[in-house]
Amino acid sequence: MKTVSLALGVALAAFAGQADAKQLCCGAKVAMTFGDAAPEVKLLVLVLWMAAAASLVVWALALRRLARTPGDTLPRTLAFLQAWRAAGPPLAVGMSGYVMLNFFVAVYAYAPVARYQQYAPGLAEVAMIVWAGFQAAGVAALAAEHLKGRLLVRA
Repeated sequence: MKTVSLALGVALAAFAGQADAKQLCCGAKVAMTFGDAAPEVKLLVLVLWMAAAASLVVWALALRRLARTPGDTLPRTLAFLQAWRAAGPPLAVGMSGYVMLNFFVAVYAYAPVARYQQYAPGLAEVAMIVWAGFQAAGVAALAAEHLKGRLLVRA
């Protein structure tokens, strides 16, 4: 569902001008922000979104395997989920710091002539990175805790 929403947002952003940003839906605003982001920001956001999707897939496969083999403890699955649970926020905060560094350099370089609207895309990138990091960590945390709970109930 998220992929469809993102694809729809990309399509809307392709046909909409910057002046129409106020009227766009959330998916299109995310797509516009993603489209205008630097390559390293795009890469990190894609990795974090793929981590969230991978956590969902691993969770579903683990639940299916757990239903077939009740004695399975799923150590690798829990390790994967706990790794993303721990890695999502630091990756997001680290990359946000990098983007904020560039933001403040731009503020210093262009302060006398720049308006807030020129800085807003950089702040939107920071927000998108933090959102993607906490999304990846949140999905992994929910999946790991659910699997732990299922294992405790079976024990």
